[in-house]
Amino acid sequence: MSSQGGTVSLISAENLKKYFPIRGIFRISGYLRAVDGVSIEVKREETVGIVGESGSGKTTLGRLLLRLIEPTSGKIFFEGKDITSLSGKALRALRKEMQIVFQDPYTSLHPRMRVKDIVGEPLKIHFGAKEEEIREKVADLLKKVGMREEDMFKYPHEFSGGQRQRIVIARALITKPKFVILDEPTSNLDVSVQSKILNLLDSLKKEEKLTYLLITHNIAVVGRMSHRVYVMYLGKIVEHATTEKLLEEPLHPYTRALLSATPIPDPKMARARRRVPIRGEIPSPINPPKGCRFSTRCPYAEDKCFSEEPPLVDVGGGHLVACHLWEKFEKEAE
Repeated sequence: MSSQGGTVSLISAENLKKYFPIRGIFRISGYLRAVDGVSIEVKREETVGIVGESGSGKTTLGRLLLRLIEPTSGKIFFEGKDITSLSGKALRALRKEMQIVFQDPYTSLHPRMRVKDIVGEPLKIHFGAKEEEIREKVADLLKKVGMREEDMFKYPHEFSGGQRQRIVIARALITKPKFVILDEPTSNLDVSVQSKILNLLDSLKKEEKLTYLLITHNIAVVGRMSHRVYVMYLGKIVEHATTEKLLEEPLHPYTRALLSATPIPDPKMARARRRVPIRGEIPSPINPPKGCRFSTRCPYAEDKCFSEEPPLVDVGGGHLVACHLWEKFEKEAE
């Protein structure tokens, strides 16, 4: 069980790994290393961001924390208790405390169920709620997320993308969870709708005293909502810091590349906005590069980067970075 600043983590993971076997005709021919030794923590009523490209392992990590998939190794703690091996009734009881807002509101809602049944189903499963109680609580929650009471009798296809996302948010909050994972909550929405959904999530967090883990490829969204940020690349954490520190003084070339490609109108970030080119696509997690996993795309890579994997080290004030050349970028930032 870890803590920072005297505050015990609500949820944390230690050296978490998830390897998916690749099966040949007669045997397992290899493994896809989706998450490869990740340790993170999220404190109560905090919003923590995980940012990285598609294929970096962000969503797999989120599903591991919720025990939607089983880890290959490592430990997961919730409120100080090891939940890695929970099963049966104990795991089911935990479900109502941890929820997820899925990425695509079009595919995460059952097309043949009315909103009342979609949002209210967890009340039946976890609390054995009766029909009258379900209708009352669903109506109340729909109002909180900016919808009307009569919307509970409609089907998902009768709503816009933004409205569907509000329904998904309502379903995640109906059990009054302590911890919510937001998996790319605005990626499929128009820009004008994105801002409204982010404002809604902010207000609900304060009202319900929620703890968020925000998974996204959009570093601007992370900058707006998160207290701290983990940068993930090819199954590993390559940098971690407070949001302000990470945006102003990124020390990993991958973080710098993500920032330089994101239009953020903030003059304080001028030194982080210098264009950092990265070549090619993210390598396959089946056969990750030796040494630093970013070495095959890094414009600054040296011989050592291709042969030795850099450890994730604290360079001061809780700012963690996994890069052999971080001191070079720190001097450049200064």
